[in-house]
Amino acid sequence: MSNSESSGVRFYTTPSPGYADDIVAAFESKHPGIKATFDHDHAARLFARVLQELIEARCPADVMLLNRQQAEALKQRGLLQPYRSPEAQSFPQRAQDADGFATQVFMVPFSLAYHRGKLSSEEVPTTYEQLLEPRWKNQLLFPDPRLSGSGSGWYAIMKDEMGEHFLRELATQNLICKQHAEDHLAAGEGVILIAAMIDRIEKLKFDGAPVDWVPMPIMMVAGPHAVLFRDAPHPEAGKLLIDFFLSEEGQTIMSRYHIPNRPGINMRDPMFAAELQRLEGSRLTTFSSRHGRDYQINHASCVELFARND
Repeated sequence: MSNSESSGVRFYTTPSPGYADDIVAAFESKHPGIKATFDHDHAARLFARVLQELIEARCPADVMLLNRQQAEALKQRGLLQPYRSPEAQSFPQRAQDADGFATQVFMVPFSLAYHRGKLSSEEVPTTYEQLLEPRWKNQLLFPDPRLSGSGSGWYAIMKDEMGEHFLRELATQNLICKQHAEDHLAAGEGVILIAAMIDRIEKLKFDGAPVDWVPMPIMMVAGPHAVLFRDAPHPEAGKLLIDFFLSEEGQTIMSRYHIPNRPGINMRDPMFAAELQRLEGSRLTTFSSRHGRDYQINHASCVELFARND
């Protein structure tokens, strides 16, 4: 690594940066010549920002953690450079880009959540079609797709699985689009949350909130992929950072906050092991290259349909 590249590395993160301080401290301890910094913002807003920065060749970051449909969109525009970390060989194929541009660092499953003070477990829908029943009108929360990548991601997955007619019918239920929708559910706004981040629901439960989630027949599994920008200011330091994200040490740190993708990690938070058990029997669906190609179309359609009443 040249001296010009040894001074620092910067990454963008669309997932909540709760893990970032621990990762940065451990990375800097392992590589004392490199100072790591990061920026965080909501997925839709940060993606729009980084896309503009990359197109105008003024992006100060080297690496980004973002969902696969957004990673694919950058890849297809030629804004990434391939980097297959030697650590990636330990990861399952589902977590890796076939062309070597990205590896999914951790997995984030999404399902249906509900307020236990307003609904018994027997009343919770067990199929997505049941969400169209009249009783749920004006009662369904949804992650605001103008800010949250999970909202438009769920839309893209369900467009394939359930069809556009289902999504148009769901929109007539007048979804309540909220940033940090899990917190709004816990506060008693709405009865059911569609596309709830299971990790967040479990943490709210642990803190005493009257919320829970149910496995659905089809469930979206998202999670950030680590990518290296084509014109990264510090590409070698960026590669070292990606290596660390995927290493056993980095994945163990991640396991305090999320479900790591690297097999064999002794998870620091037993909550995540319990989550995995509850997911057995559900079909876990993730994004394809087509979702990356159609990202902006699906995002715009999701905003138009689901957020039009806000």
